[in-house]
Amino acid sequence: MSNLEQLLELSRQSMGIIPILALLLLVVLAVSVERFIFFARCLPSGKQIDQALMRADHRNDAALQDIAQRYRATVFGPTLHAAVESRALASGEAMDRYIDEAIVRTMPELDRALWLLGAAITLGPLIGLLGTIIGITESFNVLGTAGSSSGAVTNGIGHSLLATGCGLLVAIAGVAANSYFSKRVRLALLELDLIKLVFIKQHCLLEESIVLRHNAEAHPAGQGKAAPKRTADVAYAGAAS
Repeated sequence: MSNLEQLLELSRQSMGIIPILALLLLVVLAVSVERFIFFARCLPSGKQIDQALMRADHRNDAALQDIAQRYRATVFGPTLHAAVESRALASGEAMDRYIDEAIVRTMPELDRALWLLGAAITLGPLIGLLGTIIGITESFNVLGTAGSSSGAVTNGIGHSLLATGCGLLVAIAGVAANSYFSKRVRLALLELDLIKLVFIKQHCLLEESIVLRHNAEAHPAGQGKAAPKRTADVAYAGAAS
């Protein structure tokens, strides 16, 4: 009997359980490959954006617009663009809400198709268990037939255990992939939050610097009045670093 004939016979005896499990395993592998390529491309760009924002002068609108345009095609692009636009808002709280909207809109792209891994983790062992029940039932039917041999009984039990093993294989592969990509999703969300926090921090420090400069200019007389201006310079120097 050829390998194809053996596979067809195995599928027939399991009432289609083995092919279904093979399809589930194929789905897990396909999703894993697609998500691996996606995160391998997007996560390094998040680190590059963070470094670019830390080096940038946040008083220079053109420099920030250039960074947003440079990374527009990445998964962080919409959030970065929203963060640049939010600088026109009056308060850090308003900026936070504005940027959060962009982050929420980005989240479906991060966990796209990961629900299939969760489904495979749940369905794999259950379908394997169903195949086990079918195989054992067939073995008992054979056992009740007159003149049945022990080989026919053990063959059915073997097929039922094979269905269980295939179901567990699907679940194990799904759990490993889901854990790995859940970590990647969290890292991407941390990068998005970091973009938001950098812009809000720089905005608040810049506003504080402007207030301190204004106070220094309003009271120019005396050496003691020059301290706020120096404080303003130190405050924004800390932001730029």
